[in-house]
Amino acid sequence: MISAQANRGRPLEELIILANRQYRTQHLAVIHKVPTAWIPLRDSRGRVVNAKVEEKAVVDFLGTYRGWPLAFDAKHCSGDRIRWDRVEDHQAQFLEDWARDEGISFILVGFGMQRFFVVPWEVWREGLLRWRYEHGPASISVKQMQHEWEVRRGGQIALDYLAIVDRLFFRGGGEE
Repeated sequence: MISAQANRGRPLEELIILANRQYRTQHLAVIHKVPTAWIPLRDSRGRVVNAKVEEKAVVDFLGTYRGWPLAFDAKHCSGDRIRWDRVEDHQAQFLEDWARDEGISFILVGFGMQRFFVVPWEVWREGLLRWRYEHGPASISVKQMQHEWEVRRGGQIALDYLAIVDRLFFRGGGEE
């Protein structure tokens, strides 16, 4: 069933979709929102009255940037902390496999609609594993986010997260 929880990250996704359109228009990247497959639920008269998820998407966004495969999930939180386990097991496995096969993997976190961070998958994975197996903290706060991960708003792109991808994965703009 569709719930308010299911749509809590929609404004962040819409902002990313806008940025992706701008990237594509400027011939910088081709990044696509992965649709969620829904099954319509019908009443006795055959009218659609609700829907449920048929199959969970692996991650929210897939595409290519600078010739490299890119996969990431967008996570929104309304407070100043986000739990590591917000990335579901099937998403974690996908991002792990993607990174192992030399794809670019990360989590794009939005704290409200004010601050945004590109967290490399390796960092997220370590936090998740420490929490699960070493009794580390269950979450990371906005204050613990690295300055180099923060996405600035404004300019020609609504949310220029690829500027952070450049710094993190291409060492400041030059290919590895």
